Amino acid sequence: MEKVIEAIKAYYEKNEWNYEYDEEGHFFSSGINMGNILGNVKMYIYVEQASYRVLLVLNSRVEEKYYNTVGEFLHRANFGLKNGNFEMDYNDGQIRYKTFVKFKDREISQETVEDSVMVGIAMIDRYGKGLLKLMLGEGTPQGCVEECERKEE
Repeated sequence: MEKVIEAIKAYYEKNEWNYEYDEEGHFFSSGINMGNILGNVKMYIYVEQASYRVLLVLNSRVEEKYYNTVGEFLHRANFGLKNGNFEMDYNDGQIRYKTFVKFKDREISQETVEDSVMVGIAMIDRYGKGLLKLMLGEGTPQGCVEECERKEE
């Protein structure tokens, strides 16, 4: 576990990203400026004995009246994703992207750390504007996902 913590710290430092590390809770906290209407996204990396999770959390929350619409959008976006998934908390409307890395009995490379962070950033960048559109009551889940995916082709 300590080697993974050091690998994650080295990744942050190599990229000159500000972060905080909570030694008691074994988690990192930082943020990413998406450079567009999505603004800043919070990032947390939770390290456990044999795995770690990267969570990228949007600052905007879904209003309860849009939970079902946004939920459908997230399910459509998640279908076919190879590494990670979107999640929505039905208690408070929080949206996040989660990746998971198992490292039991093996070293973690800088490439693995980078991939686990960057895939979430890429997915929020890809689907974020469509998600915001639905959170404002515009469009349909299927139409917004198709629009987000069409931009990548």
